[in-house]
Amino acid sequence: VENAPIISDAEYDRLYRELIAFEEAHPEWIMPDSPSQRIGGEAVEGFTKVEHPQQILSLASVTNLEGIVAWRDRIAKLDERVMNADYVIEPKIDGLTIVVHYENGVLARGVTRGNGIIGEDITANVRTIRSVPLRLRESATPYPERLVVRGEAFITLEEFKKLNEKMAANGEKTYQNPRNTAAGSLRQLDPALTASRPLTWYCYSVIDHSGEVPGTQWERLGLLREWGFPVSDFSTWAKDLDEVLAICEDRIPRREELTFEADGIVIKLNDLSLRESLGIVGKDPRGALALKYPAREEITVLNEIRTNVGRTGVITPYAVLEPVDVGGVTVQHATLHNFDYINDKDIREGDRVVIKRAGDVIPYIVGPVLSARKEDSEAYTIPATCPSCGSPLENVEGEVAYYCVNTACPAQLVRNLEHFVSLSAMNIEGLGIKIVEQLAEEGLVNDIADLYQLDPADLLALEGFGEKKVEKLMAAIQASKAQPLARLLNGLGIRGVGEVMAADLVSYFGSLDAL
Repeated sequence: VENAPIISDAEYDRLYRELIAFEEAHPEWIMPDSPSQRIGGEAVEGFTKVEHPQQILSLASVTNLEGIVAWRDRIAKLDERVMNADYVIEPKIDGLTIVVHYENGVLARGVTRGNGIIGEDITANVRTIRSVPLRLRESATPYPERLVVRGEAFITLEEFKKLNEKMAANGEKTYQNPRNTAAGSLRQLDPALTASRPLTWYCYSVIDHSGEVPGTQWERLGLLREWGFPVSDFSTWAKDLDEVLAICEDRIPRREELTFEADGIVIKLNDLSLRESLGIVGKDPRGALALKYPAREEITVLNEIRTNVGRTGVITPYAVLEPVDVGGVTVQHATLHNFDYINDKDIREGDRVVIKRAGDVIPYIVGPVLSARKEDSEAYTIPATCPSCGSPLENVEGEVAYYCVNTACPAQLVRNLEHFVSLSAMNIEGLGIKIVEQLAEEGLVNDIADLYQLDPADLLALEGFGEKKVEKLMAAIQASKAQPLARLLNGLGIRGVGEVMAADLVSYFGSLDAL
């Protein structure tokens, strides 16, 4: 969990094998906290209902810093001590809440949140999560004989990526997001299935205990770490509300630095007696709040699947959506990557689909909401012809892509011209995409070579072209003839030949004639 092992993997494996040999020879030696007890045993027929020692509460939320100030002012009217309070800030991990019970330092039970009052006993599954301590660590402050803690089970982004790559390699269906995968993994009746998933668990609060424990959240987090619980390094203390606001303002744009999915920042009054005295509203404690990140996932309707033609003839599908706000941006189109992606995810027109937008990445469709699919829904069929010129499409063996191989395809012409005149190629200033489209539509340019045969008189006849504009454009075209050979090769848009390959070819062959 802390990425700081004190022994090598090989030594760990050797000790583990030695332990297993001892336990096979002496079953009576097997202890509840043995590493061998992590792997799930027999499947259970169903989950037993368990009542929590205290209600497992949710959190009220706001979407901006002003909401945090309003929250503080509101609870300060109930208790003026709030105005001088300090706080603890924690990540709002997007996973599944698990409540874990310890008796005399040994894991005794793991329970889902359920409805906050009654959860399901999933102890056999929780035992398979390596970051959940089977036995607590001794420290200068002894752990209570009875201790109930709350934490969040999740799958890191890196592990989720690896899991999906493994599923895809085995020809199995991939998962849509880490949170649902973690939740589904923990509610398996067969613990062996749970054990096969790369689950992690972070602890963040004490729910119930015997004896005495510190009265502040920050001290408790420190003790939880000492006792062997994994606690997020993103948890921090803030001396007052101004510092809370500064930390939140700093962390919102740094969301991508997290190694796990988080949908917000949790702000808690550090003084637990003060927090408790403020009471709860419905299922939300007054003394804690969540600042929600802008949404990165939404659900909307996929109205139509259309296709674009790239400059190399690649046909790329994209989705036309019912407009939806995702992270403050209205999304109407989303990439569908390629036709294999559509088929693998079984994405269909008319589906309700999950849209994701992370950072500045182009929005894409994660997958369909199958439970909302209409009965008359039909699977998507890959088009047989190019949407621009109507030529038959070809699929090159060993490649995912489908191509339009018509070199006179209008859509390819525009994309090729756009690439040819770009900064990394011939760098012809004044030839933006709009003008390129205009020249192609008017029939003045039917291939790249035609740029060098343009007649100023023909340009002056076009809408939006004056003498100075035409003069500058013709000068830029003339100047491009002096560009190095590598730029010309790159500009030609040959599949597989970019800036680096073009430079290598020129370095090896020396001239265009030799090439």
